[in-house]
Amino acid sequence: MTNFPFTKSEVITNLSNFSQNELQNYASNRNFDYGSPHHNVSKISPYLRRRFISEEEILGIVLKYHKINEIEKFIEEIFWRTYWRGWLESHPWIYDQYKMYDEDQFIPKKTGIKCFEHWKEELLDTGYLHNHSRMWFASIWIFTLGYSWQSGANFFKNNLLDYCPASNTLGWRWVAGLQTIGKPYIARADNIKFFTNDRFYPQNELKENHILNNQNFTNGKAKDFIKSDEKKLIKYENLGIILNNNDLSLHQLLKEKGMVFECCLLYKKHKNILINNFQKKICEDVKNNDLNIVSVNNFQDIYKWLKDKNIKNLILPYETVGNKVFYESDFLKTITNLEVKYTFYLREWDGNAFQHATKGFFNFKKNISTLLNQANIKNRF
Repeated sequence: MTNFPFTKSEVITNLSNFSQNELQNYASNRNFDYGSPHHNVSKISPYLRRRFISEEEILGIVLKYHKINEIEKFIEEIFWRTYWRGWLESHPWIYDQYKMYDEDQFIPKKTGIKCFEHWKEELLDTGYLHNHSRMWFASIWIFTLGYSWQSGANFFKNNLLDYCPASNTLGWRWVAGLQTIGKPYIARADNIKFFTNDRFYPQNELKENHILNNQNFTNGKAKDFIKSDEKKLIKYENLGIILNNNDLSLHQLLKEKGMVFECCLLYKKHKNILINNFQKKICEDVKNNDLNIVSVNNFQDIYKWLKDKNIKNLILPYETVGNKVFYESDFLKTITNLEVKYTFYLREWDGNAFQHATKGFFNFKKNISTLLNQANIKNRF
């Protein structure tokens, strides 16, 4: 059972309360897993992943209560997700290699490792794990239990409310010593004891020594990210916008720009009941906050909507690696035959950041100040 709210008003209220009561201690407390409900972290990730709330909105809220230099670590964590998506955009073959590992979901048998069993059940029951516990869990999965990192990534993919193809795939690769090549993350009993506040101490239960055999491995040369000018090709007459789980607030951004359009929301059922219920509820809230949004359940519904509304120009949420909804289908060919022009709208936040995400995060981090200025948050929120 998840304890995540389903309305944007509640999400904003929770983030405001977190900003006032916990954020000042975030840098020193964020690595501690005190157990559910995890008051020391924001738990904003399931909403950010779907852009139910955007990065700019989040920072606009927290910066009402703090100066940038007071919450640098929190701001970095917001940018980490952007960085992962940008890095995978410039290394798409990494995700293609992961997809080739087509293993059915499995739940590991009882291991006797209390902390691992607790995290497994917490994930299955709530759809969430503290970030530090995800790292320990992944390390134990790979190095103590001997499972492949890909099967672990699949397990998270099928059960996390905030599953993001980039963060999940690259996070598991990082633990395995493939992302920062030759430097795996090894879960250690003393570290778990300290950062769980003595709740767990798996002494003599973990394999804490591991030698990698991938010293000659390479991630390949990054592909340059080129900011697209596609949106300049779109005419704003007879304009339509489709929302989906890649971006549930794009209509709000485009309204800020003065655009007038018809809007529909494509909802696709998730096989995980908990995740499906969460997604369904927040999509209902998006619709409740804008009664002009039309619900569609499949491509056929969209084709009918295009005809009924006489839409000739269509904006779709930009699809990053692993998030393909329309691009890898016959949808684009079909709407072209219907004489509908389309573009994938790349948000300025992503376009500005992705070009700096081809190397390591510390190189990317140097650009955060510039990216914040480009976002113009104080004048927008």
